[in-house]
Amino acid sequence: MDTATPLLQLPPELLLLIVRHLDVNDFLNLTATCKALHQPDILYEPSYWSRLAKTNFRLPQHLTSEKDGVRLQKLYKRMLTQTLVYVWGNQDKGCLGHAAPFHRRVHGGSHRLPPRPFRLRGFITADSTSWPEVLPGVDSLGVISDLQCGGWSTTMLTTKGAVYVVGVVDGMQRQEPCPDPTPLRYPPGFPRPIDRHAPSTAIKAFSTGRTHILALSDSGRIWSWHSAHRDAYHVKFLHHDTVENGKDSGRGVVKKVVAGWSKSAALIEGTGIVVWEPLKWHSEVENPPADLALVLETECVPGTDFVSHDQRQHARNQASDTTTDIGQVTNFIVLEEVVLFCTDLGKLFVSQNHWDDQDRRISPPREIPLPRDGDEHAPFVTDVQGSFRSYAVFTQSGAVLTGDQDALLHAESIEDWPQLLRIPALQNKDVIQVAFGDYHFHALHASGHITSYGTEPARCGALGLGGSGLRGLVPKGRGDATLVPHAYTEGRRIWFEPEKRPWLGFLADGGVDPDESKERMAMTLETENTRCRAEVSEWIEQEGRDWEGKLGLHSEDGLGAYSVLSVAASGWHSGALVSVDPVLQKKMREADNHFPRLELSDGTVMPGTAPLNPWRYGRPEWDLSRAWT
Repeated sequence: MDTATPLLQLPPELLLLIVRHLDVNDFLNLTATCKALHQPDILYEPSYWSRLAKTNFRLPQHLTSEKDGVRLQKLYKRMLTQTLVYVWGNQDKGCLGHAAPFHRRVHGGSHRLPPRPFRLRGFITADSTSWPEVLPGVDSLGVISDLQCGGWSTTMLTTKGAVYVVGVVDGMQRQEPCPDPTPLRYPPGFPRPIDRHAPSTAIKAFSTGRTHILALSDSGRIWSWHSAHRDAYHVKFLHHDTVENGKDSGRGVVKKVVAGWSKSAALIEGTGIVVWEPLKWHSEVENPPADLALVLETECVPGTDFVSHDQRQHARNQASDTTTDIGQVTNFIVLEEVVLFCTDLGKLFVSQNHWDDQDRRISPPREIPLPRDGDEHAPFVTDVQGSFRSYAVFTQSGAVLTGDQDALLHAESIEDWPQLLRIPALQNKDVIQVAFGDYHFHALHASGHITSYGTEPARCGALGLGGSGLRGLVPKGRGDATLVPHAYTEGRRIWFEPEKRPWLGFLADGGVDPDESKERMAMTLETENTRCRAEVSEWIEQEGRDWEGKLGLHSEDGLGAYSVLSVAASGWHSGALVSVDPVLQKKMREADNHFPRLELSDGTVMPGTAPLNPWRYGRPEWDLSRAWT
């Protein structure tokens, strides 16, 4: 009989394989038994905490793919507490969920809200809010694990696998808005996730498009909704086989679903990216005649069926040169007219949808060349994210590049490929998610904060910066607002602390001595020369960024009083899933300041008698070499 090997004599890689299968209590008890097991490489093993967070809380991929085990453990502990959903922007068709009147308009059209006078103070109106507001009615849902925005909706996933929606799913149809979180419905006979767990209906991942929602259940079943008041369709394909065995891999396993602008798509192992028209039952009076919809017409993105698992080397040998050059799809997005996907070879590809009554096909993928940025080797793409007409590319070096669909459509040769934007505030800043609306977008950083970019149409508050000129907003066109170019060097963070609002309003009114600051305020309000406004807003940004440190407060887990888990955007509105430290939250208090008096970068000293304000992190070296919008 073989002698048993003591646990501590096992090779480290084998020991890690064992502990990954323990539940959290057994894991913590084991690592507490001796000093040898209480080492950081075991205690903060990234794959363990990633699997635990994904399994127990249904967290999206961008949160669980991190390599920072310390943060993943903190994230898991934070998820044990109540999460809050914040929303901001335009309230069209009740998409913010507030029980307030909303302004009716055609989404993305030319019918805009009445322009508001530009000012230093922000605003909250019946049809929009420029500050993040807590979505009412979420407290009773349990822990929220993911959040997405549709054209006229905000959608949430709970740890029980239930999907809730506010607003309307399809604003192009006559649908009754849901002012409170409403669970999406299933056909008769199917258990609801809010009642009990069933693998066929408990949702592990979902995607909200402009006018429909797709979801993937624990068993691997695809569900589709186009209304919160109608039952779901179970999606099956005539020409493609899918399996519902609850496994994460294997031929026929659905890996991911995406509800795009006007198309639905799924990544099926062994088949590739399958695209089809969203399923709709236009009656708001009756449910669909059947719970299963057989999709007859689909198109596959060529070359996306390759699987590179080690145990399937025969597939590599049998695959064509084209598929091996492409590699295995690791993620994909569906924009208005194209499909973008990245592969395990670090490459990025685009395929165009040709989809009308006469022609339904998807063009062969073309690789998108990325700028080398001085490196010897081509950038290795790790992720692609985006919606509507905008996208972001993540590289292994920490770069985040942004682009738009129109430039891709007009590229006929390698010389025509668009130069992607390299916004300074996104480079090597631990960006883990980028969410796009029609004209604005947000970046979520691993430290748990959001930065905002782009334009607010009709001053609707979509940037979430309070609508204040002191945050760097300037007029653009007829009633719109955009950020000063300086804001793209360090970014402008969204504030969730309610204490910052009166502080900003206090500064907008002139601070402790309005008469003394009158000339400086006039300089800041100038719209032709925005240098002063830009630099004052940068100083305010730095003060707001170190709010807790300025007050001598620190959270035990280092995540701060408000830590953002996920960000979403669509149309003219946005949302965020935020975990709150209630102890630190209670310790917050208001601050008191003069209106800032600075020496500007061109040497101009702002007038007044108040002392010159120092820069908390030093005055940035702004990159104003090009327009960032």
